[in-house]
Amino acid sequence: MLLDNIRLAFSELKANKMRSILTMLGIVIGIAAVIAIMTLGDGLANSTMETFGGAQANQIEIDVIQKTMANVTDRDNYDNAARQIKDSDKFNVKMFEDIQAHFGDKLEGMRMFESFGKIESGDNKMELMSVNPCGFEIEEESKNISIIAGRSFNVDDYSNGGKVMLIGKKSAEKLYGSAENALGSLYEGQVGGKYLTYTIVGVYETKENGAAMSMLTGGRSSYETAYIPFKSYLEKPLEDMSFEWIVPVAKNGVDVEKLQKDICAYLNDKYYADNDTYKAASMTMGNILEQVNSITGLIKGVLAAIAAISLLVGGIGVMNIMVVSITERTREIGTRKALGATNNDIRGQFLIEAIIICLIGSAIGILLGCGLGAGVGAVIGINGAASVKSIAVSVLFSMAFGLFFGYYPANKAAKLNPIEALRYE
Repeated sequence: MLLDNIRLAFSELKANKMRSILTMLGIVIGIAAVIAIMTLGDGLANSTMETFGGAQANQIEIDVIQKTMANVTDRDNYDNAARQIKDSDKFNVKMFEDIQAHFGDKLEGMRMFESFGKIESGDNKMELMSVNPCGFEIEEESKNISIIAGRSFNVDDYSNGGKVMLIGKKSAEKLYGSAENALGSLYEGQVGGKYLTYTIVGVYETKENGAAMSMLTGGRSSYETAYIPFKSYLEKPLEDMSFEWIVPVAKNGVDVEKLQKDICAYLNDKYYADNDTYKAASMTMGNILEQVNSITGLIKGVLAAIAAISLLVGGIGVMNIMVVSITERTREIGTRKALGATNNDIRGQFLIEAIIICLIGSAIGILLGCGLGAGVGAVIGINGAASVKSIAVSVLFSMAFGLFFGYYPANKAAKLNPIEALRYE
């Protein structure tokens, strides 16, 4: 009976091609939308993890915050009446050295970087950032930076605060015609009303993941970055400076979550125990990624739920067409019952027909959704593929919709009186 019902279903669909296609359309659109959204959501999550993995994931941001605040992101307990932060409340180089001495076996180093906004030379603009060796290593990894002409910074550049600069390939070509011509040239630019002169020692190219980076930076500037040694921009010796945040970088294999707690506890016990207002608090890239993934997961779920509404519309369409089909085939149902078909046989026939309509629509929707997700992902710069889970869920949903929306008309057909059905015109 099952094979007979499947054959009957396909013959009915073949006999009413246009009606069958229009009935499937809602299922196709709904499944395609859900698959595409799931594909893009997974692709964005994977892209984010790739962009901010490795050394990025090993970063520990430690900030000076008010003692009334539970953590770095706690703004509900921020006390506007508290005294202003002073240099003596902030971190200094002595603390950096103390942390490195105490946790040196677990740390790659201390990341130091400072962004100064846009530096302008003629009609060219770049983001100006000063970095120490550890800071530039993380920039290189996270943005896939490679030096294509000249050299990177050396030990003397960092230790002496050399007036040297690395610029991007596009800026080099715009300002000097080519990367090779830029080497050794003096770059004169203005940032924040201050005129600076640097010698270009290297030109880099980057393959930064635009989608993930834009997601986490809020669409921050797309200008290329000009890098300079950290000390080269300082107006006073590094030893005399104070910082409201520091970024230790853990070695691979170290428990970053435990290390951040240990460093904070060490700083608070040694340097902030007697401070009346401020303390040290930490946050890792893992914490940030958890928040980002939570937000993207929520957005993906909401969008998928909205897309699933079209599945509901498609299911109602299936029910509608099945009711019409039963009305048209009333005499057929009466004939089958007269020949001995039971209510369950009739019910099964029309349920299988509804399920097949949904399954065919689901298969087309899956193919369309995979192609749509991959196409949109390629345009916005993320790589994603439909997961087996999302495809399996879509197929189960289509079968469930077929059962749910096919049951009423199938049950109606099963309960038809065979004598009245044979009389039906």
